[in-house]
Amino acid sequence: MAAISPAAQDRLFVFGLGLATLAVFGVMRQMLVHYRDTAVIPPSENKPQYITQDVEDSLKLSTLDKLLDSPNYCIQETTAIIVCERALHDGPTMDVLFWYITRPDHKLREKGIRALTMMINSATVKMIEKPDTYAALVKCLEYCIKDYPHNEFDPEWDNWHLRDIVEQDCLLVLIQLVDKFGIEGLVKSRFVERWLAKEPWGERAETGFSINFEIALRNGNRLSQLTMPLFRDPAGRAQLIKAKLVRNLTESDLSRLGDARMIDGEGTAGEDFEGMFVESRRRRDQSSEEEHIRRRHREAMVLNDGTRPLGRSDIIQRER
Repeated sequence: MAAISPAAQDRLFVFGLGLATLAVFGVMRQMLVHYRDTAVIPPSENKPQYITQDVEDSLKLSTLDKLLDSPNYCIQETTAIIVCERALHDGPTMDVLFWYITRPDHKLREKGIRALTMMINSATVKMIEKPDTYAALVKCLEYCIKDYPHNEFDPEWDNWHLRDIVEQDCLLVLIQLVDKFGIEGLVKSRFVERWLAKEPWGERAETGFSINFEIALRNGNRLSQLTMPLFRDPAGRAQLIKAKLVRNLTESDLSRLGDARMIDGEGTAGEDFEGMFVESRRRRDQSSEEEHIRRRHREAMVLNDGTRPLGRSDIIQRER
């Protein structure tokens, strides 16, 4: 067998050295990749953590007081919810809150009603559905009558936003209660006699009933969320008739009132419901186009320095 020449031996040596080098690099790379993969710490899954009822009950008042001062908004919000739920379940606390709401002093009543509105929502309103709640809210509304001069009813606009915050909050809580549990509690608290009838409804008909109140029943304003359920309820309607806010209507009158609608929230007071809520009737016999132009070219300016409640006399309107 012929011997390999020296040149061929050199080439074979270089080729073998190259293969060995590649093998070393490949093995080292695999070792480093394996080492890297084993050294990686996998991220842990974020497990949701909930505050159980036992944890809430174990929190002391001093702890809750410190948590309310936390710079973290989420901690403040969660703590406030815990405090409110504790108060709703505590009878003496609610009694103290109702005591604040029924005080003659406006500041005390404001603190009480603000605390109550913060505590309740659509899920917890059931916990305050009791006679004491209706009595306290209606008593607060009685004091609100004397807190500031109320604006006389105007069919052109809803004066809800001009009401005092205490009165607004009381009515909002009553609206929630009536919406969830019906009108019975409001009727028993004599809401009509003690507050609604004392509102400045303005002009009355020759028979003594309030024309403006009948208009307000179908105006769709915020207060109608209480007045319409009262009107539909036999006991509530009896109180409205006794207070001379509405007439003693027949079944046909009631059906006509239920079917009637107002156009753009405007209506004309008349001697019967059929004439009061006619769709084709428009104020000052204006056409739809003329009314649209008049509304578009109306300017208004409010003059109030903040030292007194905003009233109708502070709003100056000019048509251009």
